[in-house]
Amino acid sequence: MKTSKRFLIPLALVFLLASPSVLWSAPKASPELGNYNELISEEWMNILFNNQKIGFSYQKIEKGDAGYRVTDRAVIKMKVMDISQDMSFSNTTYLSGAKKLVKFIYLQTIQSQRQRTTGVVKNGKLQLAITGAGGTSYKTVKIEPNTYFGNSIGFALSDKLKVGFKVTVPIFISALRATDNLTFEVIGKKKMTVDGRPVDVYIVESSIQGVKTRSYVTKSGVTIREESFMNFVSVRASESEALKFQKAYVPITSLITFSLITPDKPIKNPARIKTLKLSIGGLKNPGLLPNDYRQSIGSPERKTDKSRRRSFTAPVTIKKKSPEKFLSIAEASSAMPDDLKPSPEIQSDNKMIISVARKIIGGEKDAWQAARKINGWVYKNVEKKLVDSFTAIDVLLSKQGECQSHTNLFTAFARSVGVPARVASGLVYSKKNEGFLYHAWPEVYVGEWVAMDPTLGQDVADATHIKLVGGEIENQIQLVRYIGRISITIDSISN
Repeated sequence: MKTSKRFLIPLALVFLLASPSVLWSAPKASPELGNYNELISEEWMNILFNNQKIGFSYQKIEKGDAGYRVTDRAVIKMKVMDISQDMSFSNTTYLSGAKKLVKFIYLQTIQSQRQRTTGVVKNGKLQLAITGAGGTSYKTVKIEPNTYFGNSIGFALSDKLKVGFKVTVPIFISALRATDNLTFEVIGKKKMTVDGRPVDVYIVESSIQGVKTRSYVTKSGVTIREESFMNFVSVRASESEALKFQKAYVPITSLITFSLITPDKPIKNPARIKTLKLSIGGLKNPGLLPNDYRQSIGSPERKTDKSRRRSFTAPVTIKKKSPEKFLSIAEASSAMPDDLKPSPEIQSDNKMIISVARKIIGGEKDAWQAARKINGWVYKNVEKKLVDSFTAIDVLLSKQGECQSHTNLFTAFARSVGVPARVASGLVYSKKNEGFLYHAWPEVYVGEWVAMDPTLGQDVADATHIKLVGGEIENQIQLVRYIGRISITIDSISN
């Protein structure tokens, strides 16, 4: 089985969380918010993975009559099958004089695909407009009054740089349209050489979902260096240094190696397994593991390693579960109406999606048989490539993508014809890599929930699919609590 069929973590999510310059740190400005004519700071940084440059980030902070404008840009270049895959992130954030969010404009581009999100704060709510292939979707989310915006939190807290300062605040992450808690702590000071001179810097540690980033910041707020998980580092650079790229880009397969979880023993025939019992170690909160119709979690055991760090190991039993109850599409729709709703990434109300899906299922009335037809079509017609896509429409137009792309298109098709469907994210075993890789797959309701896998062509997902998170893009940040932290031990296999 090719590696590309098994690789999940959307690259945008990896770089959002692993490249601190993107998280901390252009679209057109909004003239209605006034002029910003006082430059406060301007920074360029190189983004490195395993000591190789893969991109750069840029941040400019300006002050005006209405408050502040923070402009961020980042570019990432990776290599997929010897072909460059370019990604760019651009964000303009408008803050009040008190450094509170007023508005943002976020643009994300992967190759020729683009997604633009704008957000405006009104009466304690954030009104979002998400534009991509297929049109514009709207969403309103509640935010707490003290919520910070992901890329501007460093600036907002810059006057708090004092050893011992620690605070946990909610932040809104535009790429995921989600709010999470971030802990910001100044843990010490040290001297670093900057432009040939020794400079005092504060050591700032930030943590989100347990993933820590360490930043080295001068008393004036200039970031010299940032270190994050999976060997990602950002280093201060000049503009000319930042914009310069070598010809050899880092292959995406390097990221796959870092995310691979190798169990204590290989699994010979994952597709044949009926029941898989394993233990997941390194968990901080085992109660967050999903416990559902095919996956059950046993009593966790607390363990302490040589460094006296505590974690939990939880026994997990997963069954390959075929449906035993069957409903018509009409009956399934009535039973689970919330799982038929469109979303910005899964445009089940789009005319093109509806038209193709109806052709796929023909006159089929049975929900399970309709789901199987959709699964077969996506497996056969979408090429397995390490290419990220924002939406189901993007996948339908390009006919290529990784597992998230297959899952989004399948889910859009299913919902569009009345078959309730939802997204699961987690791990699946790769025979080629002899380990577990991050993956996404859909679940459908046909009288009971069934896990399917259009990426692998499985009408019933095999028992090596370990569900870690349920839900769409807003929930994907929860995967970060597992990346690079957990281990897997195979306890028993039943065929």
